[in-house]
Amino acid sequence: MYRRAFLGLVSAATAGLAGCTVGGMRPPMVGFPAPENPDPVVAQGFPRTVCSAPPNIVDGIHAIVEPAVASGWAGRRVDAKYRFGDDPEPGLYDETYVVGVERGGATRAYPLSVLWWHEVVNDSLGGEPLFVAYCPMCQAGLVAERLVEGVPTTFLPSGQLWQPPAAYGFTSAAEGRVFGASVLTGDTELRNAANLVLYDEATGSYWSQLLATGICGSQAGEKLAILPSSVTTWAEWRADHPDTDVLLPPPWSKTT
Repeated sequence: MYRRAFLGLVSAATAGLAGCTVGGMRPPMVGFPAPENPDPVVAQGFPRTVCSAPPNIVDGIHAIVEPAVASGWAGRRVDAKYRFGDDPEPGLYDETYVVGVERGGATRAYPLSVLWWHEVVNDSLGGEPLFVAYCPMCQAGLVAERLVEGVPTTFLPSGQLWQPPAAYGFTSAAEGRVFGASVLTGDTELRNAANLVLYDEATGSYWSQLLATGICGSQAGEKLAILPSSVTTWAEWRADHPDTDVLLPPPWSKTT
């Protein structure tokens, strides 16, 4: 199932947010044929044909592949869409919800207002590769090692959507592989809805973000190595981690 143009309209939590438009699909990506070898769970979800569809790039959704960070957003004219608030002044609000990660002695905050637009951030923290993925439709977040077969790679949205069986999705949340997060309320219940399907550039395999598991290709059935994270406000995270930095949105961070 290709990603729908109504991405910004399906989430009740984001009702009333203006300006979210997502365009049509571009042609399938050169060099990335549809993965094969579907995991048996694919047949229990929807659509069952997800493994037969090649990756596509969704206009308007561009993963972050070269993240830039700073101690804050002060003094930067950040696009209003990343602020999710009424204050006309640029900057990062104390009340902005972030995904906080600590790794290798370093700490970093990833604002949900940025993840909502870009869905995937490929990063390294404390010298270790990781990625953060967020599915606005499902209100589901994930932080995992950015490794496939022990080698760092890049994870990107495939342009496909796949809804896993509800029992699998909620089990994944209960086991801590994925967490619920809202741009407007922070911690929340995730939805077992049409879910972000990632692909890795190393093998072209598809990964269910909600299950944190490979569903198509050579990595079908493999589990991502999940990293600890917290959903909190920028003020609370900064108070607990005074040396933290925070992800900068584009144009400082570079996207696909």
